[in-house]
Amino acid sequence: MRKLLILFLFAGQLNAQLEPRMFQLKTDEIVSWNYHFGDDFEGANVDEAKWHKRYPWGGLLADQKQYASPEMLSQQEGVLHMKVNANPGFYPVEDWMINHEEAKKHGLEIQGNSVKLDYITSCIWSKQSFRYGYFEIRAKVPSGQGLWPAFWLYGQNSKDEIDFMEMKGERPNEVHIDVHCPDSCEKVFTKPFGLPKNWGGWVKMNQQLTDEYVTYSGVWLPNSLTYYVNGVPVSHYAGDFDTPMNVIANMAVARDGFAFNPGPNAETKFPADYQVDYIRVWKLTSDNEYKASKFLGAKKTTPLKYAWNLWNEGENTSELEIKKKVRYVFNKKHAEKELGFLSLVPIQPAKDQAGTYQLLYNGVHPEDIKITVQDAFRNFFYPTPLNGGFILNFPKKGDYQMVIESGKNKTIFNFTI
Repeated sequence: MRKLLILFLFAGQLNAQLEPRMFQLKTDEIVSWNYHFGDDFEGANVDEAKWHKRYPWGGLLADQKQYASPEMLSQQEGVLHMKVNANPGFYPVEDWMINHEEAKKHGLEIQGNSVKLDYITSCIWSKQSFRYGYFEIRAKVPSGQGLWPAFWLYGQNSKDEIDFMEMKGERPNEVHIDVHCPDSCEKVFTKPFGLPKNWGGWVKMNQQLTDEYVTYSGVWLPNSLTYYVNGVPVSHYAGDFDTPMNVIANMAVARDGFAFNPGPNAETKFPADYQVDYIRVWKLTSDNEYKASKFLGAKKTTPLKYAWNLWNEGENTSELEIKKKVRYVFNKKHAEKELGFLSLVPIQPAKDQAGTYQLLYNGVHPEDIKITVQDAFRNFFYPTPLNGGFILNFPKKGDYQMVIESGKNKTIFNFTI
């Protein structure tokens, strides 16, 4: 498991170290993103300055007899463990969370400040909200019927929602994506009769996604939302949302007769563990805002047929492709421009180094990118391969320049260590 030490640094200033940066590689440009928010879960406990450890409204679902408890969250060796477990009896819940009318309606048994539940689940909910950006999670979701992990955004109007990833443990090579908002934005009209259908759906990949580390992500821009799995674009939604949104990851259990059924069966193993390596939010630099908005001309009705390779630490390097497309995806020409993402993240340097940075590849081949670094004395430094990416070691403090080239495109930036 990669161990990253995110440094909160000042970028673009003399005598300041390089902050994390990300580059979105396309056939016609390189788009630069700035690190805005994230968590690599390196501490012993969940960072409560960043996260609520349960849903702000409580998290007790009387109709499904489950509750998201902070006790189901833990951090070990740079991984957030979000667990779910079957519950043999009563579980303590704060009284303000109990809607007694709903409890009576659904037959939820109450004894004092405890309720009889079937499952104890988990959730983190960001205290900060965001509007627009690149949102990503690198996580391993468990297999098993009825298990229902997710990564999503929820609007401060309590209505808008972007689902970057919802999984079911019994569908190992499929991911569900969707949008929700009060004006029925998720409805699209199909040919030839113009019947309304939900925009979202299951995307079937040609490789297993459960029990493997996978990066699920999305770019949300004005009137544009693009979904990715390991850097491969899987769908595009041409629409927007009214309010900033909070970032959420949760581990739930589906129930028979409810959304995302079926529920667990006798073979489902508890406790189950949704493991999160990191969550990050990136923002565009102002001079690239217009460039990235080229997505705004994308169409929704052309089938997508393409494939790219995986290349990431601990992940299968064989070809990843969409095996079964969703109903609406963006224009093939736009899709073919997408080459993947390259992240530059500070890590703890060795004792004899002034600084070390790790370059992480998501959907793009390292051999398709040329990276050159030189210092003020024209000494050149090159990336060294390590665990599915590259590291750059800088032996001395000083001024450096990095050049990233992809095809005919080039981006240059300066920094000081």
